[in-house]
Amino acid sequence: MLLRAAPLLSVIFITACSSGLTKNSKISNSDTPLIKYSQGKSKIVPVNPVVSSNDACVDHFNFLRQAVDDKYQKYSRRYVDIGAGFTFLNTNKNIMNDDAKKVYTNTLEMKLMTLCSEVSYAGFLVIQKKIDALGVI
Repeated sequence: MLLRAAPLLSVIFITACSSGLTKNSKISNSDTPLIKYSQGKSKIVPVNPVVSSNDACVDHFNFLRQAVDDKYQKYSRRYVDIGAGFTFLNTNKNIMNDDAKKVYTNTLEMKLMTLCSEVSYAGFLVIQKKIDALGVI
């Protein structure tokens, strides 16, 4: 009787041991990265994230400045020039013709959107250079 029970007991023992591993082990199939960059919990590299300004264009400018890209100065001068145009518009909007005001406003907004797109693309190129430097691609 004991010899008949031995194989049954060994199967139960093996099943009990292996089932505990599958119950307690959790395998994550999510696409989220394991490193929490924004929480500063990296023990290898200290993390001090730059706070967002809630303006994508300003954030892209800040990124380009932090990355020490040589195009930042050129884009910054253009941004100041566009800002001077808006200052001129706000100063003189009460004495300007409505059509002239619309044309000038649209031109300034178009220049600003174009500049923001160029700055965003420059930031993309900075990241691309960093990836190339890693030898990943």
